[in-house]
Amino acid sequence: MSRLGKWIIVLLVFGLILFAAVQFVIIPKQNAAAEQYLVDQKKPLTHDVEYIKQYKNPYMGNAANTTQLFGHLPLYDMLKDFELKSDDLTVIVNFNKSTTGINTQLLDQSLIYNSTAAFALIGNLEKIEYYFADKTIEVNRKSIETRYENFNELTESTETWNEQVRSPLKDHEYVKDFIQEISVEYK
Repeated sequence: MSRLGKWIIVLLVFGLILFAAVQFVIIPKQNAAAEQYLVDQKKPLTHDVEYIKQYKNPYMGNAANTTQLFGHLPLYDMLKDFELKSDDLTVIVNFNKSTTGINTQLLDQSLIYNSTAAFALIGNLEKIEYYFADKTIEVNRKSIETRYENFNELTESTETWNEQVRSPLKDHEYVKDFIQEISVEYK
């Protein structure tokens, strides 16, 4: 076999090795990381605020933006539909589950997280009504704003958000007190 033929075989083998490494090692790792990131967006303790910053808007009347925001917050996999009451500056979020079908701690953390995110990102939103199959939970802007020193700066940096919003949600007593203070429930 000629020298050129040997080089062609060496290059072919090297190309096949690189192809196999990319197809069977690198791409699966990237896909797994992307999948894990999406799974992390379902829980308030692992949700990334950068994932939703693009939905910041001064007006809640932008229906597509508001719908997309709630579609990217924890509990999004239980959403049924939305209603906007522009005159009352209220968003109604309808879920296809009852609260008894959701872990209480996860539900409370998610309601705090989602409400804080919505009020921080939608400038004129005043109230959110969460409709579950068994009850309705209302949260208003003032009840959320009073829980944070510099509410308008929460979404300025991921570090600030994690420090003031996400990390405190690890404390069961904090969540219990917070949810009692901010929500009004109706059966």
